[in-house]
Amino acid sequence: MPKDDFDFQDPFELHGMVLPAPEDTTREMAECFAEEFLRLGYGSSQILALFRNPHYLGPNLAWERQGEAAVRDTIAEVFARWGKAVDWQPQPPKRMEESAT
Repeated sequence: MPKDDFDFQDPFELHGMVLPAPEDTTREMAECFAEEFLRLGYGSSQILALFRNPHYLGPNLAWERQGEAAVRDTIAEVFARWGKAVDWQPQPPKRMEESAT
């Protein structure tokens, strides 16, 4: 079968699904993004910059729906859960050599 054709029987084919949710889950989604990037070593200012960036569709959607103050609060709560201090000062991006150590 050609690569461009969709095969419903292929178990390795990526299938997108929409699941109904009883309420807006934007806050929980924002928490997941904040925790994921925290665990990757990003600082609070770097994570906030990701939420502002329209190229990061999920985080940016949360930023647009909730506003910056709510996103900052969410990031601060996630950092507190992990025992990390929140620093809203801009941080330079890590170089590849630094992140490998």
